[in-house]
Amino acid sequence: MPSHEDIAEVIGHFPVLAELNGEQSERLRCRAAEILAAKTFLGAGGLEPDYGDCLTIALLAARPVLNLGVDAYGDFHTFILYPDEFIAEEEFEDEAGVVSHGRDLRAGEAWARGPVVLSMADVMDSAQGHGFDVVVHELAHQIDQLNGDMDGFPPLHPGMDPNDWTRTFTDAFERINTALDHGDEPPIDPYAAESPAEYFAVTSEYYFDSPEWLERHEPKVFELLRVFYQGDGSKSD
Repeated sequence: MPSHEDIAEVIGHFPVLAELNGEQSERLRCRAAEILAAKTFLGAGGLEPDYGDCLTIALLAARPVLNLGVDAYGDFHTFILYPDEFIAEEEFEDEAGVVSHGRDLRAGEAWARGPVVLSMADVMDSAQGHGFDVVVHELAHQIDQLNGDMDGFPPLHPGMDPNDWTRTFTDAFERINTALDHGDEPPIDPYAAESPAEYFAVTSEYYFDSPEWLERHEPKVFELLRVFYQGDGSKSD
């Protein structure tokens, strides 16, 4: 179990984590310990992760599963940590069906049932209350694909209406794309318009990092994420 001193040192860098108190704070500590015990942390690009790096990832990774439990991360076993953004190979298909390959600079990457790759520089910029958290983003993808593809439709809890989820997220996804088509600046990161999977991951970032902002601009999405990450399918009064 990570010591309270070690955790306090990490939390001092992340205002969003510092907001947790009481039972939530202790549960965060327990979930982080479970993640540290269950996952392997490897370095890449010249980085050799130390205990502080691993604990940082574990604490940030603990937030989405405070209530879901670490089984939500059961389909992958390894974090790969780069010192900074890393180059990833990409495959593109145009409207004619022609496939081409390219390279992209990334802060994070989640492989289906494979490793989660993270830039430590971007990890350290996460959880500052501005709607950005690369750890939450990539782990939302892992949760998303527990019932199949990464498609923005994770396994819902009993009591959650799949039609309500589909309708709410489809409407919100169309709104952000319409705004961008009209040259307007959407209230959340435009990267959410890339795909339904990215919309789920980006709004998960906002839910944990800037919940008031998400609730103000996409209240129905906020409410479904609240119910989902709360983990019991219950609605608020």
